[in-house]
Amino acid sequence: MGWVLYVASWLAAALFWSAAGASSSGRSPLETLPFGLVAMATAATMGLGVWRLTRRLTWEGGRARFVVLHALALAAFSSVYATSWMWLDVVRGRLDAGAVLSRSSPVLLWNLLMGCWLYLVVAGCSYAVHAERRARASERAVREAQLLAQQAQLAALRARINPHFLYNALHSVGALVTHDPRRADQALERLGDLLRYALDAEDEVPFRREWAFTKDYLAFEQLRLADRLRLECDIDPGTSTVLVPPLVLQPLVENAVRHGLADRAEGGRIAVRARIEGNELVLTVDDDGAGAAAADGNGIGVHSVRERLRVLYGPGASVEAGRRPHGFGVTLRLLVRGRREEQAA
Repeated sequence: MGWVLYVASWLAAALFWSAAGASSSGRSPLETLPFGLVAMATAATMGLGVWRLTRRLTWEGGRARFVVLHALALAAFSSVYATSWMWLDVVRGRLDAGAVLSRSSPVLLWNLLMGCWLYLVVAGCSYAVHAERRARASERAVREAQLLAQQAQLAALRARINPHFLYNALHSVGALVTHDPRRADQALERLGDLLRYALDAEDEVPFRREWAFTKDYLAFEQLRLADRLRLECDIDPGTSTVLVPPLVLQPLVENAVRHGLADRAEGGRIAVRARIEGNELVLTVDDDGAGAAAADGNGIGVHSVRERLRVLYGPGASVEAGRRPHGFGVTLRLLVRGRREEQAA
């Protein structure tokens, strides 16, 4: 596209030159057009040299060198341009080389000034394009650096979640081994499925997969807690295809199990809700326990989810954790950025 614009600009200049030459000389535009094409073709060819010069010659590389080299280049450019339109007559045999200077003397100063002006235009445009390209390259480098930093931060957060999840899961299995080996075997089978998702999930998954993983986790915990874990679910079907980061709901539910009811002899209730409000996905996890260990939102699960969403969504996501009238709860809000068609699990 840049080369097309470059050639089109010089062709337009040649047409203008031809029209101006026809007006001043009394010739027809068709007669002056070849001279205009030669003059502008010469300037365009020299302009390629100016482009290369401006790419290598910068003000920061030395002011004296910058001024001297551009002065020499300008003198050469304007001198060649000033006589270029007459060389066509020399080639055709209408003029000899010695007559070129005498023929050009009446308009030589004007042509030299025009050559200087063309040089300055070409050089100025070249510097502007080089500066714009450098700015874009710099912005691209900054964006890439930011992306790499975000990916590293997300990887660190995810690496922190996975061992935490594994530790808690093994703790649950260990609690079953001594008094109920059969259920411990079932728990180990479920643990394998859970780990496959926790370790291999993509950067974003449909919410239905995150919810399926969360339900598997709850079933895993029910092997240990049995009827002490009472679950209420209200999942809007419209949320199933919304893309979310993996391990965004399960840590909140795990937090509720660990701090809301696991240490209570009578157990407790956990309510999980998912709905669409405007352009936001809203996830809520409530329990009827005291929630003392996570009252400030400092549990690893809540903290890691909050940090991951901050990196991924910025102000487009929030996590609010605090006491409820009958327990403790966490509400997560994030912008619906994309959906994926449901596929068979």
